[in-house]
Amino acid sequence: MSFYQRRKLRKIGNALLEASEKVHLYRGDVLAKAALNEQLELAEHVRLAGRNRQMELTQVEVHLNRLHEVLIRNGGKIYPVTSTTDFTEMVVMAAIVAGSIRSFFLQPFKIPTNSMWPTYNGMTAEVRSPDGEEPSLPVRLLEKLQWTWTYVIPAESSGEIALPIGMSRGERGQVEYMLRPRSRVEDGGLFGTGIWKSPADRYDIQVGAAMQSIVVPADFGFEAVLLRTFFPEEAKLALPRQDHDRWQAVFARAKREDRIKSGPFGPVLVVPRPAVAGKTLFNFDILTGDMLFVDRMSYNFVDPARGDTIVFRTNNIPGLNDQYGQPSQNYYVKRLAGVPGQKLRVGEKGELFVDGKVVTSPEPMVLNSRRAMDQGYFGYFPEAGGDRYAIPLQQEYTVKAGHYFAMGDNSSNSYDSRGWGEVPAEDVVGKPLFILHPFTKHWGPAK
Repeated sequence: MSFYQRRKLRKIGNALLEASEKVHLYRGDVLAKAALNEQLELAEHVRLAGRNRQMELTQVEVHLNRLHEVLIRNGGKIYPVTSTTDFTEMVVMAAIVAGSIRSFFLQPFKIPTNSMWPTYNGMTAEVRSPDGEEPSLPVRLLEKLQWTWTYVIPAESSGEIALPIGMSRGERGQVEYMLRPRSRVEDGGLFGTGIWKSPADRYDIQVGAAMQSIVVPADFGFEAVLLRTFFPEEAKLALPRQDHDRWQAVFARAKREDRIKSGPFGPVLVVPRPAVAGKTLFNFDILTGDMLFVDRMSYNFVDPARGDTIVFRTNNIPGLNDQYGQPSQNYYVKRLAGVPGQKLRVGEKGELFVDGKVVTSPEPMVLNSRRAMDQGYFGYFPEAGGDRYAIPLQQEYTVKAGHYFAMGDNSSNSYDSRGWGEVPAEDVVGKPLFILHPFTKHWGPAK
């Protein structure tokens, strides 16, 4: 019996010694010197008693009780431990552990755009006909588990629907049309309270004689909803540049049907159906982008390989600086198309050549090079816009030392190294490891 009792007293002694050390560290500067010295002396007696197997158990208990009494006087809020103190310490330690894991092992990351589609999803839309059935309340609540948000937007006015457009001259002098750009604003905050506002995009549409504004999450791409709502036939066309080419088909048809006009707010594309005030104008869902864990550890031991999907910082990429020259603070995810010394070129049929040969791995790069549009891979394109930092791939380009060439799987809708230049090797954070949300076909180990 004495063995188990001695072991129990030893555990109590260790707990008291730990408490004494905390009181010394956190309250030593506010305690009287005599009180602190008494505590330290008693702590040493308890430490020696724990090591002395010959000491009577009653004597050990005396030392423990005396240290306990002094700690009550000296401990303030540290001793005895309250449930609040214990909970606070647990939360702080959990935060430290979580921060350490994020910094050195795993980092959560949300795919922001569809530049890596169909390998990874950014925000995407499921568009229903305006007169289609709206999701029921139970369905909407269930969809919230997938972070799906339903938008059923009524028309504010009656009359003709017209989309504001811009016009420019092409290389051969022809008139080219495009939708007028969105405006960056802030949303209404959490449940419209104005708290925790987030960036949002505003699209203005002429309905009757007035303009109606539609606000959606930033970088969502509402143009896809406009296309699939008002021009469903063109939206189904399988074209290399996807929605860009589909909109050109829309403009060409509208030009033939005399539906490009001058409105009170500038040139517009008239939609071939009117709006009725109070009736549904748009009926769609926004599905969240893929949430994944990034492996921050592996690239500390091995270099990224051509074909890997990489997550990287953008603050050292001058081509992504803002209009004031301030560095970008975003993280991007792209596929590593070329490592230092490799020669890259995009062929006339959308193939990616590396060192003079068409890529044979991984699968998304192979499918793109085959232009497998039936599987969602529309081929590579040599350019992605940009300015003086752009690196078009009509001609063979050699990747610089200490840098990587990154490209999106959704080549026609990816702003990447073709537009803003190469990625410094030291800015690579890691590679996607596991897609944890939403629970779609992408869920599981990342490609």
